[in-house]
Amino acid sequence: MNSVGIAKWFLAGTVRGATDTTLETDVLLKRYNLGERDFSGSPLRHANLSRCVLSGIDLSRADLTDAALQGANLQGADLRGAILSNVNLSQADLRGADLRGVILVSADLRWVSLRKANLTGADLTRANLANADLSEANLTGSQLSEAIIRDANLTLADLTLAELERANLSRANLTEAYLRGADLAESVLREAQLVQANLRGANLGATNLQQANLERAVLVGANLRRARLEEANLRQVSFKEANLRHACLDKANLVGADLRGVSLARALLRGADLSSAILIGANLMGANLSGADLRGANLIEAILTGASLNGVDLRGVDMNEAILPDGDLST
Repeated sequence: MNSVGIAKWFLAGTVRGATDTTLETDVLLKRYNLGERDFSGSPLRHANLSRCVLSGIDLSRADLTDAALQGANLQGADLRGAILSNVNLSQADLRGADLRGVILVSADLRWVSLRKANLTGADLTRANLANADLSEANLTGSQLSEAIIRDANLTLADLTLAELERANLSRANLTEAYLRGADLAESVLREAQLVQANLRGANLGATNLQQANLERAVLVGANLRRARLEEANLRQVSFKEANLRHACLDKANLVGADLRGVSLARALLRGADLSSAILIGANLMGANLSGADLRGANLIEAILTGASLNGVDLRGVDMNEAILPDGDLST
């Protein structure tokens, strides 16, 4: 074997551990530092690549189960289809990385930077993404059930059709995020920022949105049955045709909200501010509006059968053709 052949043999990974099926970290780094970038399909279980500079590396389809990658620089890396279950990527830099279809079940992604990363179809079930930067990331169709995403930055992120059931998004920033058709059932979004977010057709059943800011968000056709929206900022939100049955909106700010055709049957709206709200054709059967502010609201053809309006000043409220609490038709 000539010197070139010996070099190729060494760089191919001849330095092995107890098993010859695992690529040793020092071998990978030597090959990377010599300019090699294609490590697709490599077996790297338990590998320690913490704080290593591996920008632009190709680790697609690699097995990185239980690997340590905290603080690693993986900018622009190709990780498509990689197995990253239980991996530690805390504080890693994955800006612009391609993570389509990657498995990140129960991964540690605290404080990670995934700005503009592509996570389409990724499985992040039970992953910890607390304080992560996911701004402008593509998470279309991703699985985030039971994930911890509190205090994370998801500004302008695309979460179309994402699965977020029982996820914790407390205080997360989802300003102008795209969540069309996303499943957020039983998730926690307490004090989250959802200004101008698009949640058209999303499932928010039994979701906790207490004190969340959804000003000018789009919730057309969304399911908010039994959702908790106490003290939430819902100013100028478009709820057209949404389901808010049994939802709690006590002391919520609904100034100028579009609630046309919405079902608010048996909802709690005690002390809510509905001034200038549009409630044309809304179903408010059995709803509790005690102490609510309805100044300038439009309740044309609304159904108020059995609703509680204690302490509500209805002067100036347009209730033409509305069905009143006693069942009579307003004229």
